[in-house]
Amino acid sequence: MLAFGKQLDVGIKRKGKPNQDALAIVNPRSAQPLLIIADGMGGYEGGAVASQIVIDTLRKAYKQRKRKKTDRPGLLSEAILAAHRVIVARAQKSENLASMGSTVVAAAIDEKNDKALVVNVGDSRAYLITKQAIQVVSHDHSEVADLERTGALTALQARDYRRKNVLTMSLTASRPENTIQPYSDMVNFPPGAVLLLCSDGLWGVVPGSVIQAMALEYPPQKAAQKLVELANASGGPDNISVLIARRRGEWCQYKRENSVDMEDTFSGVKKDE
Repeated sequence: MLAFGKQLDVGIKRKGKPNQDALAIVNPRSAQPLLIIADGMGGYEGGAVASQIVIDTLRKAYKQRKRKKTDRPGLLSEAILAAHRVIVARAQKSENLASMGSTVVAAAIDEKNDKALVVNVGDSRAYLITKQAIQVVSHDHSEVADLERTGALTALQARDYRRKNVLTMSLTASRPENTIQPYSDMVNFPPGAVLLLCSDGLWGVVPGSVIQAMALEYPPQKAAQKLVELANASGGPDNISVLIARRRGEWCQYKRENSVDMEDTFSGVKKDE
């Protein structure tokens, strides 16, 4: 069985405004749950509508997968395209929603076979975290990521790139469907690993090494809360979404084997009462 953590926060700089992120865990008590994060865009109303369309469409498709007998990679990619079609249709009915859109990252876990199917469009991310490393297992569809992958920018240059929020692919109402090609990959999810999904409101301000340490040091729900606290302590410039999946009992085992106290390591995190 898996334990989950989830946290959704509007962010310090957007406090008092609608949250455009949305998230869900589908079939959490099964051996094949689905984790989804959608980061909306295109105005506060439009972003919130678009991200919820993505969540609702993928949730419905995944719950119906056994009846349709569709392979999971094909099902999730088609569900993402279906969500885009709904976004386009809704935008055509309302001028206020004309520019709305969303990113999406989802992970369908197969606990029995130690696998996870990761799909995404945009720059919301999935990480595979172990004691040895933190690895991005999604694919950023962004201008800065493309430049870094081709070697035109170093990792240091990419961090300070002025157009790093420019996406090359997203589920926007103005984008033709034939230009949307969801990324999909089956990754290993071995015992001892943590699967973490997040919007750029987290990974854009909290270093990967810190995400790794917090995800391992705390049980999933507390880790999600602590990571949101750290994102806000770093300015909280955007909405923040975090989903974490970890096998039950593994956190206790990790604590027994590793005595590092993250409360002393990261001053941005408050001690519990």
